[in-house]
Amino acid sequence: MILKSRDKSILAMLEWIRVRLMTRLYTKREGIQKYAGKLCPSIQDRLEKLKVESKAFSATPAGSFLYEAGSQYERHVIDLVKKTCNCRSWDLNGIPCKHAITAIYTNIETPEDYTHPCYFKETYMEIYKEVLPPMPGQSEWAEIGQPAPLAPHIYKPPGRPPKQRKRASDEPRNPYKASRQNRPVRCGKCKKEGHNSRGCKAAITARHHDRRDRDFKEKKL
Repeated sequence: MILKSRDKSILAMLEWIRVRLMTRLYTKREGIQKYAGKLCPSIQDRLEKLKVESKAFSATPAGSFLYEAGSQYERHVIDLVKKTCNCRSWDLNGIPCKHAITAIYTNIETPEDYTHPCYFKETYMEIYKEVLPPMPGQSEWAEIGQPAPLAPHIYKPPGRPPKQRKRASDEPRNPYKASRQNRPVRCGKCKKEGHNSRGCKAAITARHHDRRDRDFKEKKL
Protein backbone atom coordinates (compact mmCIF):
# COMPACT_ATOMS: atom_id res chain seq x y z
CA MET A 1 0.00 0.00 0.00
CA ILE A 2 2.85 2.40 0.72
CA LEU A 3 4.74 1.83 -2.54
CA LYS A 4 3.35 5.08 -3.98
CA SER A 5 4.78 7.13 -1.12
CA ARG A 6 8.16 5.50 -0.55
CA ASP A 7 9.99 7.93 -2.82
CA LYS A 8 8.61 11.00 -1.02
CA SER A 9 10.23 12.96 1.80
CA ILE A 10 9.65 11.91 5.40
CA LEU A 11 6.82 14.32 6.21
CA ALA A 12 5.08 13.88 2.86
CA MET A 13 5.31 10.09 3.14
CA LEU A 14 3.84 10.03 6.66
CA GLU A 15 1.05 12.38 5.66
CA TRP A 16 0.18 10.20 2.66
CA ILE A 17 0.04 7.08 4.85
CA ARG A 18 -2.07 8.85 7.52
CA VAL A 19 -4.67 10.05 5.00
CA ARG A 20 -4.73 6.63 3.35
CA LEU A 21 -5.40 4.89 6.67
CA MET A 22 -8.01 7.44 7.71
CA THR A 23 -9.88 6.93 4.44
CA ARG A 24 -9.59 3.14 4.61
CA LEU A 25 -10.98 2.95 8.15
CA TYR A 26 -13.95 5.10 7.16
CA THR A 27 -14.66 3.08 3.99
CA LYS A 28 -14.54 -0.24 5.83
CA ARG A 29 -16.71 1.06 8.66
CA GLU A 30 -19.38 2.52 6.40
CA GLY A 31 -19.40 -0.46 4.06
CA ILE A 32 -20.05 -3.09 6.75
CA GLN A 33 -22.85 -1.08 8.35
CA LYS A 34 -24.95 -1.45 5.20
CA TYR A 35 -24.53 -5.24 5.26
CA ALA A 36 -27.37 -7.15 6.95
CA GLY A 37 -25.83 -10.63 7.24
CA LYS A 38 -24.36 -12.26 10.31
CA LEU A 39 -21.03 -13.19 8.71
CA CYS A 40 -18.71 -11.05 6.60
CA PRO A 41 -19.63 -11.09 2.88
CA SER A 42 -16.59 -13.01 1.68
CA ILE A 43 -16.99 -15.65 4.41
CA GLN A 44 -20.69 -15.96 3.67
CA ASP A 45 -19.96 -16.57 -0.03
CA ARG A 46 -17.41 -19.21 0.89
CA LEU A 47 -19.91 -20.88 3.20
CA GLU A 48 -22.58 -20.91 0.50
CA LYS A 49 -20.22 -22.80 -1.82
CA LEU A 50 -19.55 -25.35 0.92
CA LYS A 51 -23.29 -25.80 1.40
CA VAL A 52 -23.62 -26.79 -2.25
CA GLU A 53 -20.71 -29.24 -1.95
CA SER A 54 -22.23 -30.80 1.17
CA LYS A 55 -25.19 -32.18 -0.82
CA ALA A 56 -23.08 -35.14 -1.90
CA PHE A 57 -22.73 -36.32 1.73
CA SER A 58 -25.12 -37.87 4.23
CA ALA A 59 -24.72 -37.76 8.02
CA THR A 60 -25.44 -40.63 10.41
CA PRO A 61 -25.77 -39.80 14.14
CA ALA A 62 -23.57 -41.72 16.55
CA GLY A 63 -24.32 -39.61 19.63
CA SER A 64 -26.08 -36.41 20.65
CA PHE A 65 -23.60 -34.21 18.77
CA LEU A 66 -21.36 -36.85 17.19
CA TYR A 67 -21.92 -37.72 13.53
CA GLU A 68 -20.42 -39.76 10.74
CA ALA A 69 -20.65 -38.05 7.35
CA GLY A 70 -19.78 -39.95 4.23
CA SER A 71 -20.28 -40.38 0.54
CA GLN A 72 -19.51 -43.08 -1.97
CA TYR A 73 -15.76 -42.37 -1.80
CA GLU A 74 -14.96 -41.04 1.69
CA ARG A 75 -16.11 -40.94 5.31
CA HIS A 76 -15.44 -38.45 8.12
CA VAL A 77 -16.15 -38.07 11.85
CA ILE A 78 -17.67 -34.78 13.07
CA ASP A 79 -17.95 -33.58 16.67
CA LEU A 80 -20.27 -30.57 16.89
CA VAL A 81 -19.40 -29.90 20.54
CA LYS A 82 -15.65 -29.62 19.90
CA LYS A 83 -16.31 -28.20 16.41
CA THR A 84 -13.89 -30.60 14.77
CA CYS A 85 -13.78 -32.83 11.71
CA ASN A 86 -11.07 -35.36 10.94
CA CYS A 87 -10.45 -33.66 7.56
CA ARG A 88 -8.87 -30.84 9.66
CA SER A 89 -10.34 -28.06 7.52
CA TRP A 90 -12.78 -26.89 10.21
CA ASP A 91 -10.02 -27.03 12.83
CA LEU A 92 -7.68 -24.85 10.78
CA ASN A 93 -9.85 -22.00 9.50
CA GLY A 94 -12.86 -22.00 11.84
CA ILE A 95 -15.36 -22.39 8.97
CA PRO A 96 -17.46 -25.59 8.93
CA CYS A 97 -16.34 -27.90 6.15
CA LYS A 98 -18.75 -29.62 3.77
CA HIS A 99 -18.82 -32.73 5.96
CA ALA A 100 -19.65 -30.70 9.08
CA ILE A 101 -22.37 -28.76 7.26
CA THR A 102 -24.11 -32.05 6.50
CA ALA A 103 -24.03 -32.97 10.18
CA ILE A 104 -25.20 -29.49 11.22
CA TYR A 105 -28.22 -29.67 8.93
CA THR A 106 -28.99 -33.17 10.21
CA ASN A 107 -28.92 -31.71 13.73
CA ILE A 108 -31.46 -29.06 12.53
CA GLU A 109 -29.08 -26.12 12.99
CA THR A 110 -27.42 -23.52 10.77
CA PRO A 111 -23.72 -23.50 9.78
CA GLU A 112 -23.46 -19.77 10.54
CA ASP A 113 -23.86 -20.53 14.26
CA TYR A 114 -20.86 -22.88 14.14
CA THR A 115 -18.54 -20.42 12.40
CA HIS A 116 -15.75 -18.85 14.45
CA PRO A 117 -16.70 -15.46 15.98
CA CYS A 118 -13.76 -13.76 14.26
CA TYR A 119 -15.81 -13.87 11.03
CA PHE A 120 -18.88 -12.18 12.53
CA LYS A 121 -20.07 -8.75 11.45
CA GLU A 122 -19.84 -7.51 15.03
CA THR A 123 -16.16 -8.47 15.20
CA TYR A 124 -15.49 -6.67 11.92
CA MET A 125 -17.18 -3.51 13.22
CA GLU A 126 -15.23 -3.72 16.46
CA ILE A 127 -11.95 -3.75 14.52
CA TYR A 128 -12.78 -0.66 12.45
CA LYS A 129 -14.72 1.30 15.09
CA GLU A 130 -11.78 3.58 15.94
CA VAL A 131 -11.76 6.90 14.10
CA LEU A 132 -8.42 8.28 12.98
CA PRO A 133 -8.81 12.02 13.73
CA PRO A 134 -8.07 14.53 10.96
CA MET A 135 -5.17 16.96 11.34
CA PRO A 136 -4.68 20.57 10.27
CA GLY A 137 -2.23 21.53 7.56
CA GLN A 138 1.49 22.07 8.06
CA SER A 139 1.02 25.85 8.09
CA GLU A 140 -1.00 25.53 11.33
CA TRP A 141 1.38 23.24 13.17
CA ALA A 142 2.70 24.49 16.52
CA GLU A 143 6.19 25.97 16.60
CA ILE A 144 8.46 24.04 18.94
CA GLY A 145 11.71 25.89 18.34
CA GLN A 146 13.61 22.87 17.06
CA PRO A 147 15.70 23.01 13.88
CA ALA A 148 13.97 21.85 10.72
CA PRO A 149 14.70 18.24 9.75
CA LEU A 150 17.16 17.89 6.90
CA ALA A 151 17.34 15.13 4.36
CA PRO A 152 20.21 12.70 4.95
CA HIS A 153 23.23 12.81 2.68
CA ILE A 154 22.98 10.10 0.07
CA TYR A 155 26.23 8.67 -1.26
CA LYS A 156 25.80 7.60 -4.85
CA PRO A 157 28.37 4.98 -5.80
CA PRO A 158 29.80 5.00 -9.32
CA GLY A 159 28.34 2.81 -12.00
CA ARG A 160 24.88 1.62 -12.77
CA PRO A 161 22.77 0.79 -9.68
CA PRO A 162 21.99 -2.92 -9.25
CA LYS A 163 18.44 -4.11 -9.89
CA GLN A 164 18.69 -7.70 -8.67
CA ARG A 165 18.77 -8.59 -5.00
CA LYS A 166 21.88 -9.97 -3.36
CA ARG A 167 21.76 -13.76 -3.26
CA ALA A 168 23.30 -16.01 -0.65
CA SER A 169 26.59 -17.72 -1.39
CA ASP A 170 24.95 -21.15 -1.55
CA GLU A 171 21.82 -20.00 -3.40
CA PRO A 172 21.60 -21.12 -7.04
CA ARG A 173 21.23 -18.48 -9.71
CA ASN A 174 18.02 -20.02 -11.01
CA PRO A 175 16.65 -22.90 -8.90
CA TYR A 176 14.34 -24.03 -11.73
CA LYS A 177 17.14 -24.31 -14.30
CA ALA A 178 19.50 -27.27 -14.45
CA SER A 179 23.09 -26.41 -13.60
CA ARG A 180 25.80 -26.84 -16.24
CA GLN A 181 28.58 -27.36 -13.74
CA ASN A 182 30.78 -30.43 -14.21
CA ARG A 183 29.53 -30.78 -17.78
CA PRO A 184 31.80 -30.43 -20.82
CA VAL A 185 30.79 -27.62 -23.15
CA ARG A 186 30.50 -28.81 -26.76
CA CYS A 187 30.33 -26.58 -29.81
CA GLY A 188 27.33 -27.01 -32.08
CA LYS A 189 29.31 -26.14 -35.24
CA CYS A 190 32.61 -27.97 -35.06
CA LYS A 191 31.48 -30.53 -32.43
CA LYS A 192 34.57 -29.89 -30.31
CA GLU A 193 34.65 -29.47 -26.54
CA GLY A 194 35.89 -26.40 -24.69
CA HIS A 195 33.78 -23.71 -26.34
CA ASN A 196 30.26 -23.06 -27.64
CA SER A 197 28.98 -22.08 -31.08
CA ARG A 198 29.07 -18.38 -30.27
CA GLY A 199 32.78 -18.44 -29.61
CA CYS A 200 33.64 -20.93 -32.33
CA LYS A 201 36.54 -19.83 -34.56
CA ALA A 202 36.36 -22.69 -37.07
CA ALA A 203 34.32 -20.69 -39.59
CA ILE A 204 36.58 -17.64 -39.18
CA THR A 205 39.69 -19.76 -39.74
CA ALA A 206 38.21 -21.35 -42.87
CA ARG A 207 37.33 -17.96 -44.36
CA HIS A 208 40.83 -16.70 -43.52
CA HIS A 209 42.48 -19.59 -45.38
CA ASP A 210 40.22 -19.10 -48.42
CA ARG A 211 41.15 -15.43 -48.57
CA ARG A 212 44.91 -16.23 -48.37
CA ASP A 213 44.63 -18.78 -51.20
CA ARG A 214 42.76 -16.31 -53.37
CA ASP A 215 45.37 -13.56 -52.82
CA PHE A 216 48.21 -16.00 -53.60
CA LYS A 217 46.62 -16.99 -56.93
CA GLU A 218 46.08 -13.36 -57.92
CA LYS A 219 49.78 -12.60 -57.29
CA LYS A 220 50.90 -15.53 -59.44
CA LEU A 221 48.74 -14.34 -62.31
